[in-house]
Amino acid sequence: MNSSLYQCKIFHKRLKPVERQFSYAVFMLSIDLDELDQLDKKHFLFSRNSWNIYSIYDADYLDPSSEPIKHKLINFLQNQGVETENISCFILQTFPRVLGYQFNPVSFYYLKDRDANVIATVAEVGNTYHEKKLFLISEKDKRGWFCSKTRKNFYVSPFSNVDDIFDFQIGPIGKKWSVNINDLDEEGIVLVSTIRGEQKKLTSIRLFSYVFRYPLLTTRIIFLIHWHALVMWLKKLPISNKKKTAQQQTDVLRPHHSLTKK
Repeated sequence: MNSSLYQCKIFHKRLKPVERQFSYAVFMLSIDLDELDQLDKKHFLFSRNSWNIYSIYDADYLDPSSEPIKHKLINFLQNQGVETENISCFILQTFPRVLGYQFNPVSFYYLKDRDANVIATVAEVGNTYHEKKLFLISEKDKRGWFCSKTRKNFYVSPFSNVDDIFDFQIGPIGKKWSVNINDLDEEGIVLVSTIRGEQKKLTSIRLFSYVFRYPLLTTRIIFLIHWHALVMWLKKLPISNKKKTAQQQTDVLRPHHSLTKK
């Protein structure tokens, strides 16, 4: 099977207006979207669209419909002008639901052609309002990394501007996996974020061990986000108002009422 796991370390460093950094250990699923039902049957701790220790719900990705993730992704790509006929494999790198709780600050889709070459990636960025925004990245640098600098136009944090720039650098999937996503303003880097992962075989025994190695994975991630937000708020960092910047937030999936309420 193409599906696997990645043991990862996530690192964040804010450079201004104050310096602050932290890191934490997590694991992410690397799933061939055509194997979701097989994984459901094979691993007793994993389910698709039903409660378990670990689960993937189709409705958690892209738009909130229960249509299969792959179908929704193909629809998005076609709307972006991508010819999808030659894409034979869709790999999703993501955090699963844990005990039914879901929070994904970012997921990645890798699109492979019939020769198993990755031809493009899609970053699916989420925020604590449960909104999503998709970024198609198809240009490679000399290293073979998919890279793009693009205006966010998305509310990610109260401590960054919605019109900052995302600097995506998404490495290939293999035994080692690396991603850099930096937040830039007009003067340079505001926030550095990295993921460094090591591939592991997806087995039922490993999933069981991760219950203890990474307890309450997604709950811990959302706690850390709010904890460090509290620390920065106590330091009196300037805050971006979500409602007042509504017009700058574009192409948002699952829009919060702050964007839709007039």
